[in-house]
Amino acid sequence: MPVFAASLVIPYEENSVSTTTAPAKATANGQMPSHRVLTYSFGDIANNLSFMMTSMFLIVYMTDIVGLSAGAAGAIYGITKIWAGATDLFVGSQADKVNTKWGRLRPFLLFGSTPLAVVFVLLFSTPAGLSPTGALVWIFLLDAAFQLCYSLVNIPYGSLASSMTQDPVDRSKLSGSRSIASSLAGVALAWVVSPQFQDLSDVSKARTQFTYTCIILAVIAVILYLICFANSREVVPRSAGKISFGQTFSMLKQNKPLKILLLMGLFFLTSNFVFNAIAIFYVREIIGNAGFFAIVQLSLTAGTVLFASFAPTITRRFGKRNGYVLACILAIIGYTMVAVMPGGNYTLAVIAWFFLGLGTGGSNAMMFSMQADTVDYGEWKSNIRSEGGSYSILSFTRKVGQGVGGWLGGAVIGWYGYSQGVEITEHVEQGLRIATGAIPAVLAVVAALIAWFYPLSGAKHSEIIDELTERRTQASIAGSKGVDADATRVHEDSITGDGRTTLMRRAGEHNPPIITLFGQRGSGATEIGPMVADMLGVNYIDQAMSSKELSQVDKTALLSDSAFNRWMRTLSYSGTSTADLAVALDSAHNRQVAQGNVDQVLADVENGGVILGRNGALILGSVVGTLHVRLVAPMERRVERVMHKTGFSASDAAEQCEIEDRLRREISYKLHKWDPTDDEAYDLVINTASTTYKQVAELIVEMYRSKYPENVSS
Repeated sequence: MPVFAASLVIPYEENSVSTTTAPAKATANGQMPSHRVLTYSFGDIANNLSFMMTSMFLIVYMTDIVGLSAGAAGAIYGITKIWAGATDLFVGSQADKVNTKWGRLRPFLLFGSTPLAVVFVLLFSTPAGLSPTGALVWIFLLDAAFQLCYSLVNIPYGSLASSMTQDPVDRSKLSGSRSIASSLAGVALAWVVSPQFQDLSDVSKARTQFTYTCIILAVIAVILYLICFANSREVVPRSAGKISFGQTFSMLKQNKPLKILLLMGLFFLTSNFVFNAIAIFYVREIIGNAGFFAIVQLSLTAGTVLFASFAPTITRRFGKRNGYVLACILAIIGYTMVAVMPGGNYTLAVIAWFFLGLGTGGSNAMMFSMQADTVDYGEWKSNIRSEGGSYSILSFTRKVGQGVGGWLGGAVIGWYGYSQGVEITEHVEQGLRIATGAIPAVLAVVAALIAWFYPLSGAKHSEIIDELTERRTQASIAGSKGVDADATRVHEDSITGDGRTTLMRRAGEHNPPIITLFGQRGSGATEIGPMVADMLGVNYIDQAMSSKELSQVDKTALLSDSAFNRWMRTLSYSGTSTADLAVALDSAHNRQVAQGNVDQVLADVENGGVILGRNGALILGSVVGTLHVRLVAPMERRVERVMHKTGFSASDAAEQCEIEDRLRREISYKLHKWDPTDDEAYDLVINTASTTYKQVAELIVEMYRSKYPENVSS
């Protein structure tokens, strides 16, 4: 690949995004209002006031307040969590059948929040006079009802973000804010609830106090749900597509990476929830203060968010599989510390929980990222693309891991003699250490070992994306021409060696000139593109989001991409949220937008053309008769050009270049899973700093004439 004017740089690219449907604009500058992003996150705070309550405190409530055996408590926890996986699948398949004046999803927040709150309070209000059997039945039935009610609210809530906006940046902000809110809610809940388990000498008083606490939490949750309902809007039409479980399992049979991912995820999640279910016991009995649980949860949250924030960087440098193994190793360090550290050591506890946060945050981030890759692999291997089905399997696996982990934790401490009011002997303490440290560490080791067999590397995934894009391009051409896809493929005997294997015309027919351009902000792409088109006598197709349009937007709106917003997008991309269905919907929507882009680009260049941006180098990468060009220039030169065109100051012009380039690259990856700044995707990379725009245009045309003389009239 030739590179001209050797001062090549590797920054971002300004024109890599296209959508077939304009995003719903909530404000004049196309961004969702901050209050709507904030109030959407209120829904996940409400979710976690109940979900985290059951995850962290249900077993200790059953043993220390109700008086059930630890084994029975673990069994209830395990069975109802697995039941929750089934209710998630059921609600996910039924939610779209609802259609009201409030929309399809929002009514679940309006009408489902109160029943959820009532069942939640009843679950933690077991009557004192019940026999052990009666108490067991009470909690089991109400926990099962709680899981159903929670699914009826949480699944529609998680799906709501993809219905509130089509703007990928806004959707990422919604997911990022939800991740932050979820983490903070867990810490706040630990701070409020954990001290109540320190002194249980008066069980009757503790039982009443716990009920009052749950009533307050339930009221707060309902208020937050209603605020979320009132401020959200469903503006994106819902897809009528449904998950085909037959196709999903057919894909799963051929999808080795997904099967390995599910297995390693099952072991790691089981380790995580063995620990989660018993952690409050450990903090109270071994560290010596139940109230300190809030501090270690804060440390865990800090570790989770820290790893998630750096997950993209870790992925680029080490790969996703290695990143997952690293997360497992960090968790193993934390679990080992929990197993062996001396009692009463607050400092070591904070450090151990921080390592556990790094491990759990990293595993979640890598798992969701790897899961998205396995969807592509499944389509490549079986011609079946099933985001919803694939993520549903992952969601059910997560719930099985949660259930098995909770059951195992209860069974272990019960085996070592833990029960209500028991004296914490060395033997009982050993059981707590095994349940919270040794067993989770062993399970995490198994997860790491399984991860080594994960076969989908970054390079292999890039090859898959290229081949899938080629297939989609050929299918789109075939559909528009009314021919079989085989007719769009170059016969092996006719391949010339330039990598072009897709025909837009019948073999032997004239191919009009097609040139794709990508350029950094300020590289001159918007001026050079029309010149090239005029010289070749073809149409010029401008980028979907032009710099000219952006330069006319109010400067404060244009430069509003803050570091905090970028951080929230990073958390969103890293998948710290456990909303599997929401991730599936988001992925499916992105695929639809990307396919629309493919169809539009092919229609635009049907009779030839110079196309700027729109991921043209990817979509048309294999098309016979195309030339792919990337334009770059040093930042100083680009800033001068932007200042001249817009009147911005040097600092504002530089910030505009950085923001536009970064956002285009992020969104291009989100929609098409490719990096438009990768020089290997282009035939020419030209530094425009030291030449005129006309000279660059002439150079491109001359290169095209030299490469495809039969396509250009002399």
